[in-house]
Amino acid sequence: MRLRRALAIPAVLIAALATACGGGSGDSGGKPVEGGTAVFAESPGAQPNWIFPFQDSAHNSGYATADLQQLMYRQLYWFGDANGSTGVNTRKSLADPPVYREANSEVVVNIKPYRWSDGSTVSAKDVVFWMNLMFAEKANWYQYVPGQFPDNVKSVTQTGPQQVTFRLNGSYSPTWFTGQELAQIAPIPQAWDKTSDAGAPGSGGCTTDRAKCDAVYKYLYAKSKNLSTYATDPLWQVVDGPWHLTSFDAEGNISFDPNPKYSGPDKPHLAHYKMQPFTSTTAEFNALRAGKTISVGSVQGANLPQKQANENLPSTNPLQANYNLVPAYGWGWASTLLNMANPAAGGAFNQLSVRQALQQTLDQKTDVDVAYRGYATQTTGPVPTHPDNAYVTATERGDGPYPFDKAKARSLLTAHGWALQNGAMTCTRPGTEPNQCGPGVAAGTRLEFTLLYSTGNPAYGRIVQQWKTDAAEAGIVLNLKGEEFNALLGDISDCHGSGPACDWQMADFGYQEYNAVPTGDQLLLPGSTGNVGNYNDPQLNKLIDATLHSDDKNAFAEYEDYAVRTLPGQINMPMRSAIEVVAKDLGGVSFPAVQTARAPEEWYFTK
Repeated sequence: MRLRRALAIPAVLIAALATACGGGSGDSGGKPVEGGTAVFAESPGAQPNWIFPFQDSAHNSGYATADLQQLMYRQLYWFGDANGSTGVNTRKSLADPPVYREANSEVVVNIKPYRWSDGSTVSAKDVVFWMNLMFAEKANWYQYVPGQFPDNVKSVTQTGPQQVTFRLNGSYSPTWFTGQELAQIAPIPQAWDKTSDAGAPGSGGCTTDRAKCDAVYKYLYAKSKNLSTYATDPLWQVVDGPWHLTSFDAEGNISFDPNPKYSGPDKPHLAHYKMQPFTSTTAEFNALRAGKTISVGSVQGANLPQKQANENLPSTNPLQANYNLVPAYGWGWASTLLNMANPAAGGAFNQLSVRQALQQTLDQKTDVDVAYRGYATQTTGPVPTHPDNAYVTATERGDGPYPFDKAKARSLLTAHGWALQNGAMTCTRPGTEPNQCGPGVAAGTRLEFTLLYSTGNPAYGRIVQQWKTDAAEAGIVLNLKGEEFNALLGDISDCHGSGPACDWQMADFGYQEYNAVPTGDQLLLPGSTGNVGNYNDPQLNKLIDATLHSDDKNAFAEYEDYAVRTLPGQINMPMRSAIEVVAKDLGGVSFPAVQTARAPEEWYFTK
């Protein structure tokens, strides 16, 4: 998963093997024409801010990945398409489907003959270069999980000009290894294997010697921190995707032109593609209502008629004159993260009874109907329930095991050693017995927490404010602090057990995106850079591990059911269903339930 992954809607919408319905298309039905400039409206406060396709936790944003990097630097595998397929998209992928051998302990990847814009071939050594960086800098990779990628890879060998062979340390689920591990790899050009601007391609030596990768990484990392040169630095102009940058600023004003040497499918029809930032969702809606300056954007439920749960779209379209409305769905876990390593709150968060009480004070049904005006669904566990998919078990159906019930939350806390004192439940019976507060909770501990939330979507503020009111009736005090998405992500990404980075207590930024398989390895296993809340449950770890080594759906169901009942460091939040807007004269735009990245190369104007 990416907490990277991430994030508010609609960044990367990825899945595999899920039997989900696509979100629809904005095709106009007119006659396609070549050229023109399409403008995409960015989510407020979530502008892409990292170009190097090797992200650390602090830059773990799906917006940077899907709206910037993957337009220029393709990952090995693309998932999903507009026709409802949810597996590997073989046509758009850089490589042929992987071949598993030796009881699924050896994987052969054959790379298609793509070319970099500098004329060189996208080859096996570019994959080896990325993997050597991963081996050397795994602690700086936002998806690193100790014992997994790349620790589970014994060797990576170039076995042909376009072939790479991975030898693993055991037998792994092909579904998981393709969709979770190989999906991370973005081949990088030899032009980047250097340690200075003056260095020749390959002079850094990382492709052939892992000991030299640290210097190469530091050079590339430092270059990526300089946002002002993204569109002018020759380094970032070496691309294998359909687009290259022509302008970029930190506020989110971004322009692309087609890569004239792009060798893959879906060569761009547009002459230019631009991304435009907005200070608020209201500002974006006003621009949509005023005219046709935006080609693709999104609209909030607050600006739409109330929608019923069984409807995909509202009954009327307030932007009918210029735009079609298209539903789009997130593939991830919408939740508020709890920081188990916080010195003041961690002891309480580690108690299941406290997590249950927090969940029972969140009125998701009202949030869906009022804050989101029907444009959302309840979340009851780690797998999204809408659109429907093959991973969802009965435990997650309906309201789940912890529906909204303030009275039950209050009685649950009093039964576990808490009593209301000075406006907050306070531990009056410390200890480890069933009727006591639990291990690690000292006498006098108060259930009073600071909740960080993203200000990019107005609905988030309404939801947490209602939660604050309802939680207070059960004796839980929530102090709210709103931050922009990128700032919030930076504040919570570096807690690894102790220190100032662990000062945060609760954080709600939208949702955490999955790669192809919605298992919990990258979010919940101890030591994972994505496990920013430092959660650790040995039984959960065992169940997750079983999903990595077998395609048995029973193994996945056992993990999911356990996670649903134990709320592992997460409080489930409503998952917003995005309503995208597409200009009526723009075709080729689709929002399938599964989508690796935005694909403006498929868009075209019509007449």
